[in-house]
Amino acid sequence: MSLMKWLRKNNKKLMAVVVIVLMVAFVGGSSLHYLLQGTGGANRAIAYYGQRHKITPLDRHAADYEIRILSALRAERLLQAQDLRGLFLSELVFRESRSGGLIDMARQTIQRNRYRVSDRQLQEMLTDRRAWPDIYWILLSQEAQEAGIRVSNEEVGQLLERLMPQLFEQRTYAQMMPVLMSRFNVPEEEILTAFGKLIAVLQYAQIIASLENVTAAQIKHLASNEAESLDAEFVQLKASDFIDKGQTPPESAVLAQFEQYKANFPGAVGEANPFGFGYRLPDRVQFDYLVVKLADVAAVTRPPTEEDAELYYQQNRDQQFTEQVPTNPDDPNSPQRTQVKSYAEVVDTIMDQLRRQRITTRAEQILQEARNAADARVQTVGADGKEVTVDQRRDAAGDYAKIAESLREKHNVPLYSGRTGLVSALNMQNDSYLRRMFLVAYGQNPIPLMQILFSAKALGEHAAILLSMPRAEMYVSVGPVKDPTSAMASDLGDQVMMIARLVAVEKNAPPADVDVTFSTRTLGLDPAAPRENDLFSVREQVVNDVKALAAWDTTKSRAEELKALATQDGWDKAIARFNEQYGPQAKADPNDPNVFTVDHQIGLQKVSEADLQVLAAQVADSPASQIVLNQAREAGQFVNALYALIPPGSDKPAQMPVVVESQPGRSVYVLKDLAVRRLTLEEFQKMKGMIVRREEYTQAENLAAVHFGPENILKRMNFRYAEPVDEPAEGEGETTGQESKEAS
Repeated sequence: MSLMKWLRKNNKKLMAVVVIVLMVAFVGGSSLHYLLQGTGGANRAIAYYGQRHKITPLDRHAADYEIRILSALRAERLLQAQDLRGLFLSELVFRESRSGGLIDMARQTIQRNRYRVSDRQLQEMLTDRRAWPDIYWILLSQEAQEAGIRVSNEEVGQLLERLMPQLFEQRTYAQMMPVLMSRFNVPEEEILTAFGKLIAVLQYAQIIASLENVTAAQIKHLASNEAESLDAEFVQLKASDFIDKGQTPPESAVLAQFEQYKANFPGAVGEANPFGFGYRLPDRVQFDYLVVKLADVAAVTRPPTEEDAELYYQQNRDQQFTEQVPTNPDDPNSPQRTQVKSYAEVVDTIMDQLRRQRITTRAEQILQEARNAADARVQTVGADGKEVTVDQRRDAAGDYAKIAESLREKHNVPLYSGRTGLVSALNMQNDSYLRRMFLVAYGQNPIPLMQILFSAKALGEHAAILLSMPRAEMYVSVGPVKDPTSAMASDLGDQVMMIARLVAVEKNAPPADVDVTFSTRTLGLDPAAPRENDLFSVREQVVNDVKALAAWDTTKSRAEELKALATQDGWDKAIARFNEQYGPQAKADPNDPNVFTVDHQIGLQKVSEADLQVLAAQVADSPASQIVLNQAREAGQFVNALYALIPPGSDKPAQMPVVVESQPGRSVYVLKDLAVRRLTLEEFQKMKGMIVRREEYTQAENLAAVHFGPENILKRMNFRYAEPVDEPAEGEGETTGQESKEAS
């Protein structure tokens, strides 16, 4: 068939194609993306929600257009200036214009106000990819509409008249609205309707999150916890102070103790385990390190000159070196004015600041050079797109020891390299250097090195959450990390910087047997320092616990003995006699003059279950979370036991001294004095209103993460993607979001 004959035969089809192409060209390239999504055309369902509501490419196009209108109205800026509801809604709907510090901002708000929101919930906001932003917008706006939440265009217009000067550098509604109408080629009503939907979504979230009322009993309980406090004087007797150091427990007792508690985490107190025995090995990591001491870098760093200081002063005097002084020097109450400090006043400060900056910058440069050399050949993904194995990374990684030697010769600065043992979060927290190491290059908040190293994928669901950087990879260097206060430290003697890389990860598990041992060596910066505590022994832990348990009854008897002595002879004589009689056995340090002393603690407050829930949420994804929670529970139980000694309506126990046991702390306390400061009726009346408002707001903020959780939105709206076999038959009553809008 000739071309002309084919054209004459198919001219109608050809003209239809031409018309469609012209329409798409006129509407815009983004429309083609939507019109061609799915199969079967723009009105074909690509997803469903509710019972039979469908979402089509046209619905998605309309939703995306509304989001772009809201962005032009700078709605995300407005949302991010609000509470958590605004932050989370902004993260869901305006993901493409996400601010890098948004989640950092949310996290700071959560920690500052003690909201019950975890890092894992925040991470879900960041990483969820189960639906597009416009899908969430369709679902949330439809949900608010079905609940009867609507905001009239008149109300929206009045609101925007007040907001626009704040959002658009003092330009008014009358100035901005024509610009937006022209830009999007839509009437004013459509812009107002889109913004009204946003307000409705926020209002519906507020209503849902505020359904739980604060009861009168809760208010009294909260006020009591906040305003009441205990002052206590006591002597602590530890079970470990009275063990028989010359006795070795029988092997049968050691094995029985191990078998009973080998699967328990240490400190996990329960009815069946009141002492919190546990021998489960925690998550542990092993890493290579390369460290430089700032004092060593200082020795080879050129100090700043007077010219450097003068230049710095001229460039920064109006920002850093001003003070407020009275306009009338003879009248301190006269109005204040800004005065620039003279160069002579600040020259020493500038010289010291420049010196520290040069030292830290030089140290960072040396370590960055080391990192580049160590990771030059390391890849996490190969040319074929597959993940590179750990063995391949290990073979490609540069040798830290050789790199340290090379840089030592090049920069004339000693560098310390080595490999740790298998260290837990507690080991790192107890190390004087490691607990101060933070990565300061990501986000607004420095990230602890401990958090980074324990984020490794190999730790599975127990891996620490990182919100602003990728998780740690095996044989990939992290850093340089440092003490964030090093730039302000006057003494650099104990300041270091370092890089580190994971070489092994062990998930928490019961030990294979009681004779398991492993090294917990941390940083070996001083080769001459004793390392006798580097070897962790399960047997040693079990033996110590068996001995302490055997000494528990003795400890209680000694407490009763001290109580009797104090009652008979007074506390000074009783303490002196007690130290003379039992001090030598209990002393860890022979030079310690007194083991048993009166400890005075003031302002002890109850730790409520709500407090523990908040703490649990905020530290849930920290490597040391279990340690922190166990310590908080133990402290709470002790304070509650003290409160139980004081009769209602009184501020002191009926008699003193008194003995109090703390099995989780494996200690018995002999109380010398105990007093509670009660909440007065007048104080309660003043606090009541504030507590109600705060608790209602806090509950709403806690539930914001749940309400705007991506998974929760999809679940409660019964969202599912369309599949040919699941599509409803034609005429079964399905409605689109667009049709519902027109019907309403």
